[in-house]
Amino acid sequence: MCNSCCTEYELKKTITHDKRVEVIDKKLDNFKAEFRNELSELKKFLGSTVKLNDSPITPTDTSLIGNQSNSSNPWHNPTKTNSLFNKKVLVVKKSDNSGEPIDSSILRKTCVENGIQVSKSFSTTKDEIGLVLNSETAAKTLVDKLKVSAPSHKVQDLPSRTPTINVVGVPNDIEKDELKEEIFLQNPTLRQLNSKFGEQGEGKFTILAITKLKNNDELSRATISVSNTIRDFIASGCNDRIYLGNGTCKVYDTFHVKRCFKCQIFGHIREKCDKTVSCGFCSGSHETRSCPIKSTSNLTDSCCSNCKISDNDDHVNNCKHPAYSIDCPIFKAEQAKLKKSIPFYLKFDCIK
Repeated sequence: MCNSCCTEYELKKTITHDKRVEVIDKKLDNFKAEFRNELSELKKFLGSTVKLNDSPITPTDTSLIGNQSNSSNPWHNPTKTNSLFNKKVLVVKKSDNSGEPIDSSILRKTCVENGIQVSKSFSTTKDEIGLVLNSETAAKTLVDKLKVSAPSHKVQDLPSRTPTINVVGVPNDIEKDELKEEIFLQNPTLRQLNSKFGEQGEGKFTILAITKLKNNDELSRATISVSNTIRDFIASGCNDRIYLGNGTCKVYDTFHVKRCFKCQIFGHIREKCDKTVSCGFCSGSHETRSCPIKSTSNLTDSCCSNCKISDNDDHVNNCKHPAYSIDCPIFKAEQAKLKKSIPFYLKFDCIK
């Protein structure tokens, strides 16, 4: 290589090196900015939670609502918390005569003329109309008035379920009762709610399982069934974190949708199944664990048995995924259906 070529090569090498340094510097600056923002948010979070614990609710209070002077306490607003306790969810069924959903104009007129306050309405997976009312009185009035204005439409309570959460980062070597006591010691408001309303009511806090994390040998995930009231408190009062040990643990929602491992249909379990066997990977007439192509094929060779037989053409045309895929549209619909039966999630637009 001649001297001029070497000089040109060295020049290009230097320019390339300078550009790489410039890119790295920009990434480093962005990282510093993001870190400063996260640190600022963490300081705000710690400040708000310290204020919350400075004025704890005592078990001897005649009410948990409205007795706190600190505005950061979510129970300081009696209107909000009373609404949570008294929330009522109804479903207006399809007509017994025509099988059609109730006419929206009739429903609207009934609510307006009788001063019935509906905080939210939604369509169920059966195309029936769900209504969230803020009191038992409003619900009773609506039921009575619809008997006159829409007699062919029955109104029923929507079965109310409780949320399930995952608390990530708990120690491996801990039992359920021990973990519950530690959480209550460091988060006294949870103990007070549990004590006042009871384990079978709005004070429910039941640890279902403790499972080791796949990517961390020292920590686990606790799955806990809680009441709608406690879930609301953890979300609005604690920013979806709870104190545990020498730090805080993140709280995530989890939705367990039953799926039969025999026929793959949602809503029941294998032990109560009378359907024929269907593979969860390819939809063949064999057990999923015995699938002849599962171990040697990629996901494009899979076929969801639920989407395959669906009445929805979009599901049929996009069935190239296993029945157990979290991206399955029928699974997502079942998740949305489950959310609609849990009052806490009715506040969010994601379940419309």
